Amino acid sequence: MKQANNLLNNENEATAQRSSLRIRQFLMASLIPLIVLTLLLMSLVSNGQSQYRITEVVTDFNGYWKSGVTNINPVKPDASHNLLAFTHNGVRFSTGVNDAALSAKGDLYYPGDYRALPVKSVTGAVTSNTKIGLGEKYDGVTNGKSNPSPVNNIPLYLTDGLNGLDLGTCVANLPVGQLLFSVNNVKMTAINDGVPDVVITQTADPSGNTFDSYEFADINGNRVGNPIDIRLNNIPSVGNWVADFYEASQNPMTLSPGFTKTERGLRLWTGDFSVFGINAGNISQIAYFRINLSGESDVAFVAYNASALNVDLVLPTKLASFTAKNATESIVLNWATVTETNTDRFEIEKSLDGSSFSKIGTVKAAGISNRRKDYRFDAPKQTGNSLYRLKMIDKDGKFEYSATVSINNTTSASTAVAVYPNPATSYSFVKHPAVTGTETIGVYNNNGMLLAQVKASGNQTRLDVSTFTKGTYHVVFSSATDRQVSNLVVN
Repeated sequence: MKQANNLLNNENEATAQRSSLRIRQFLMASLIPLIVLTLLLMSLVSNGQSQYRITEVVTDFNGYWKSGVTNINPVKPDASHNLLAFTHNGVRFSTGVNDAALSAKGDLYYPGDYRALPVKSVTGAVTSNTKIGLGEKYDGVTNGKSNPSPVNNIPLYLTDGLNGLDLGTCVANLPVGQLLFSVNNVKMTAINDGVPDVVITQTADPSGNTFDSYEFADINGNRVGNPIDIRLNNIPSVGNWVADFYEASQNPMTLSPGFTKTERGLRLWTGDFSVFGINAGNISQIAYFRINLSGESDVAFVAYNASALNVDLVLPTKLASFTAKNATESIVLNWATVTETNTDRFEIEKSLDGSSFSKIGTVKAAGISNRRKDYRFDAPKQTGNSLYRLKMIDKDGKFEYSATVSINNTTSASTAVAVYPNPATSYSFVKHPAVTGTETIGVYNNNGMLLAQVKASGNQTRLDVSTFTKGTYHVVFSSATDRQVSNLVVN
């Protein structure tokens, strides 16, 4: 009997072992494809991103600064510096900012023309996690906060510098939402031509748990081609910089302990249109380039190859000026147009932080005009600094934004900025309020790129425009409490 029981127990144990083995085999058979698929996807993401990594950059910090993945420069830029060239797949491509500087150093390069995409819109609410990153000496103060604080304007720091390619400013932790850029006329010849078409920047600490999605879209916002999900922590740093990170959720911006004189890495990624699934069948549908933001993006700029596509810079109307002044009961916004073509209306938008704008009113446009038209809108007063812009809308629904003007309602009305002669061919004078020594005058193109900047003097400053191409430019007078814009036409 005991022997029979032992045989029975042994048989039960053997049956249990066989059942356990079958379960393990079943689980392994089920899990192996999932594991293989996961590893394959991770490999594709890693390989796809490493395939388009930028391995070296050259900037104009201190005249010339070169740093790369295998040869990190011990010098860490701490002010504005513009991207002169980048290396991808062993080929150095110039950006067109200063090819002479590259040649003077004996650098071999493929000549290019890269520019920052102009920001059409930024969605999402700015939080205490969103920072404006500026080279530690950008504000003129070592290891501390400047007074007054730098201007709070997120789109500005995504397009500043020569060709908009300043690597010494950024927006860190852009809020969850979308960053939208206008593009058009993408050229078929640019697809798979071996020349990078888009350059992506990451200038702070990338997270390993989140990623941004990059894609093209049509006029209705529908995706064109396929999205690219990018984890920039998979791309090695080409160098390091030293920055202050101001609080973008506050205006004026503050600088908190722990965010002063901090070191961060520089990472860049580049790709051809083909990686976005752009081909002959969908290329004509493209109207926008869109970034779906994770909330942890640290962007200096998104650049494009100007020989591969055109950026929509045509305003539905040409502004002659746009100003904001204090009145007794309101903030008076005045603007004038030189010409209008098919213009439907102006929507006035207001912001307290330079990022999130809301509509506060509408003014009907003349529609079609080749003569000066003057407009006015009275905005309600609010304590503190306020920023305003115009959304200029065509009758077909297309729109563009004006430059932003700001005013503090505790200040008295200031003298409006005027530019004359206007149009100009060689020079113009900018009439402005009397200066205290810190005011500047900048000239921007319609892409929002800074082309020239001079220190304002007295109540009138001379501008040399002899080297400017024909077109319309934004002349911006900036002081500690005010920012006024007037347009200048160069013939």
